[in-house]
Amino acid sequence: MHNYLYLYPNLVKVRKAVCTQNELAAQLGISQQEISRYERGEVKAPINYISDVAEFCNVSVDYILGLSRNYSDKLSSEEFELLKIFNKLSSENKLKITERCETLLELQHNHE
Repeated sequence: MHNYLYLYPNLVKVRKAVCTQNELAAQLGISQQEISRYERGEVKAPINYISDVAEFCNVSVDYILGLSRNYSDKLSSEEFELLKIFNKLSSENKLKITERCETLLELQHNHE
């Protein structure tokens, strides 16, 4: 068995920050076993899979591949944790959180 995971250094990290393998499989319409094989490096992940994961997890393909040099593509563990929580919220609660964040940012600017 060849391990190709080194080609996608952040594949597991971004997925774990957002969902389980089962949740991603349901979202992408593939099996959890297939995702597991990609993540273990048993099978090379096709580019469309990497692209779908990047889109679903709100990161760039470059970030998953470890090529990103742009700071905005690199999330801290704290940011990943927030993203993980945010992505589990309903659409209605996501809107509420976004509104509250905008209010807090406005208050912060007013106090600076």
